[in-house]
Amino acid sequence: MFSKQIFDDARWAIRLLILACAFAAPAVLAEPLPLASDLAEAARMAREQRVPVLIAFTLTTCPYCATARRDHLEPMRASAKWRDKAIMLELQLDGAQPLRDFAGNATTARDFARRFAVRSVPTVIVFDDSGAPTATPLVGLSSGDFYSLYLEQAVESGLIKMRYPPR
Repeated sequence: MFSKQIFDDARWAIRLLILACAFAAPAVLAEPLPLASDLAEAARMAREQRVPVLIAFTLTTCPYCATARRDHLEPMRASAKWRDKAIMLELQLDGAQPLRDFAGNATTARDFARRFAVRSVPTVIVFDDSGAPTATPLVGLSSGDFYSLYLEQAVESGLIKMRYPPR
């Protein structure tokens, strides 16, 4: 009887340890998204690597932006499956960081966002190396259950356009 109790306790301890590791691992592995500053350079890198450029339009005070970043974008960027499939950047619309657009022209984050009708945050747009959107923008933080899937589909669409351009 005593040994069965020890065995049951050990099984519960192992289960708790596995569960704790599962929740802690993404937080440890995820890195912050780089802030967009030179989209012409991002386009050059996208052309070389044949991957799209994913830009997350955010506000620093937006709790939904923080959730999208922490729960979806940063883990996606850290994932071995997605790490080399897109250049992922964050463009803070309330930030003062200087910005060069895809053509190399100086602009502001707000003016750049206006060009693509970004009116809500978070908005994620996947671009090709010329600065053209490759998929429908993800506007807002839709169902958390499916948001990562929508991000993956947008990146896959960009990958197809970058690797198999129309002739």
